[in-house]
Amino acid sequence: MKIFAACAALVLIAALAFPFASDAYARYKIMHKLAPVLTQPDRVAFEAWNGDAISFVKSLYARCELENGPGAASCTPYRTALE
Repeated sequence: MKIFAACAALVLIAALAFPFASDAYARYKIMHKLAPVLTQPDRVAFEAWNGDAISFVKSLYARCELENGPGAASCTPYRTALE
């Protein structure tokens, strides 16, 4: 019975930790892809961002398109980070 309870507790802990680990990994991947093009204010904003990493990149991409026009070459890093 104790083994079953321990296994159930491990499964529960893993199920609760998965969303946090998944979000942390997504943030790591995004930061790694965008490190060369992020400005210091963008890095600070990313660290303070409450949403998911993809929505942050979408906002950066939208801002880039507004500033440089749709399909601008300078927006390519943001577009590839979304893939």
